[in-house]
This record gives sequence, structure tokens and C-alpha cells, in this order.
Amino acid sequence: MTIRPVTAGDVHAIAALQVRSWRAEYHGYVDDADMPTIADRIGLWNGVRPGEAWLAEQDGDIAGVVGVADGEIGMLHIDPPFQDGEVPGALLRHAEDVMRAGGHTMALLWTFRENAKARALYERHGWAVDGAEQERSPGVCEIRYRRML
Repeated sequence: MTIRPVTAGDVHAIAALQVRSWRAEYHGYVDDADMPTIADRIGLWNGVRPGEAWLAEQDGDIAGVVGVADGEIGMLHIDPPFQDGEVPGALLRHAEDVMRAGGHTMALLWTFRENAKARALYERHGWAVDGAEQERSPGVCEIRYRRML
């Protein structure tokens, strides 16, 4: 597996990965109407600046992506076939290293309260819920995790 910065040539593949990831992880508690589309994800990824996002490649496939800005992990999406392997932890550690190198001593991230798989990953890597919550859409709550770097 390799981790490298996201480039403009990756935008369509990452948008499709993010849509697959959302549908696999959040089916059952995020309404279909609130699921991202490839078109809106392409718009998001076209706005990513250098040094904000990295992707993991495994055997020539884009396996996951992580985005970091201002001491916060803004996104961590893993393609469903790679969710149970080494990719999630490797991207999380990479994001932590990027934040440390940027002078941050504390990091934040948000995840859906119902996302047990992601929460278990974060907790295995030393992240802890800090009590902050926000409603993402009606009935869907995000909780914030914090970690000292």
C-alpha cells in the first residue's frame, strides 16, 4: 500500500469511492436523499488544495482517502472492499502525522454516532469522544472525537 497526495486526476475516482463508502457505511440511518452524489463530490474534490488530502492505493486501486485542515480530520472514506484491512488505520495515522508536522498538538474529527465501525477504529487509535454533538440532518447526529498528538 502507498499513501500519496490527491491530484486533480484523482477527482472522479475519489468521488465515486466516497459515494460507495457512504452507501455502505450509512445505509439505514442516512436517508437516500441525503446521500452524496458523484456530481456533488466532484465539486467538493475540485476545491481541495495541495496538502489537504491523501489517498491510499493498494494493488493499483484507490482504497481510501483522508482529508485534513486546521487540525481536524474532515473526511476519512474507505472503499468497502478495503474497510476491514490495513487501509483505515494507515490513513488515520498518516493524517495524525500531517497534523503533528503542521505544529498541532491536538486533533479533532466528527463521525456519525451510529457509525460503530468508525468509532471502534478511532478508539483503537487513542481518540476519545469529547461530548460535542451536532445534528447533521434530521435525526442523524454527529459526535466529536479528540486526540492529543
